[in-house]
Amino acid sequence: MTVITKVPTTRVSGGFLANVSVLYAACGAIVRAVINRRQAQRIGELPDHLLTDIGLKRDDVYEALNQDWREDPTYRLALTASQRRRVIRL
Repeated sequence: MTVITKVPTTRVSGGFLANVSVLYAACGAIVRAVINRRQAQRIGELPDHLLTDIGLKRDDVYEALNQDWREDPTYRLALTASQRRRVIRL
């Protein structure tokens, strides 16, 4: 999940309000990404037995935090834990 993507520009800007709304959305996405990155760092501070309880390994947290700064590490951790739970059920 990428926070910022490049939008192709095919015409001149749609006006001041459109630019402001895009800027507002981008700032919100960046703030969300920073908050989620801090939460992922806190998850990384948990002991191994608690990480196992939620379906993660320490390496999963390390890999999620070492992604590009625009990537949401909590999304990656949730996806990893979900896939691991699905494999255990089968």
